[in-house]
Amino acid sequence: MRGQANLPALALALLVVTTVAGLSVTIADSAFSTAQRDASERATASAVADRLVAADSPLPERRNVLNASRLDESTVSATVPDSVDARITVAGKIVYERGDPSGGPTVRRLTVVAERQPVTIEPPLAFGTVTLPRRSPRATISIDSDSDVETVRANDRVVLYDAEGINGTYDVSLSRYETTTLQFDGSPREGDVTVTYYPRQTTKAILEVTVE
Repeated sequence: MRGQANLPALALALLVVTTVAGLSVTIADSAFSTAQRDASERATASAVADRLVAADSPLPERRNVLNASRLDESTVSATVPDSVDARITVAGKIVYERGDPSGGPTVRRLTVVAERQPVTIEPPLAFGTVTLPRRSPRATISIDSDSDVETVRANDRVVLYDAEGINGTYDVSLSRYETTTLQFDGSPREGDVTVTYYPRQTTKAILEVTVE
């Protein structure tokens, strides 16, 4: 009789054990799935970050040197898979965002951001020449009509010429690999000529890619 009385208790104990075991398996499966998903998202974020700083990416001037003028949504979007939510920031500024990836992993890369800022000078032309303080791929030269300048040279290369006198504003190409000396042939007076050049400024920045 005592054995029969213990049967309900045994059945209840077995039910509890079975339930706990089932819950443990469910929790383990859930944790495993979450870990797999996190690893996949981190791998995606890492791949996107590596692509953004790669030398053949549309963003950098060279590897890890991002061109500030290209940091926009249309350029960045090509590197992000359509299947994920993503946020990309450079120096804390959001340059691309789709969906809400707040719960996903973030991958960081140390980069350099390069941008060209215009600098305008009115060069003293007592000797007819001016050397630009910084390298620049181009310059914008403005010359007054009565300045009597017929020829402008950049490192001895003729970039502007008018036998009747140069008048107006012109963009000229310069070598980005060497310092440029501009020479103005004629008799320009102080203030007759202005030159705008575009030196490159660089700053270190953190690129962050968050994916979910």
